[in-house]
Amino acid sequence: MRALVRKTAQLGKVVEAVFDKAAHYSADPKEVSRLATRAVALILGPRRRALRAPRWPSLFAEELL
Repeated sequence: MRALVRKTAQLGKVVEAVFDKAAHYSADPKEVSRLATRAVALILGPRRRALRAPRWPSLFAEELL
């Protein structure tokens, strides 16, 4: 079981660290990119769903009423 660790970091630093780590697993640039993209998506996934922007119809609802 892993402990849940929450830290604040700049997104660029996180992406850089993930790409460096992915480069240890493969020498193929496409594979490194795929691994890093999936890792960043997993890291940001729960936060992206929580901060989802409102759907476009709700942006114009006041103008239509």
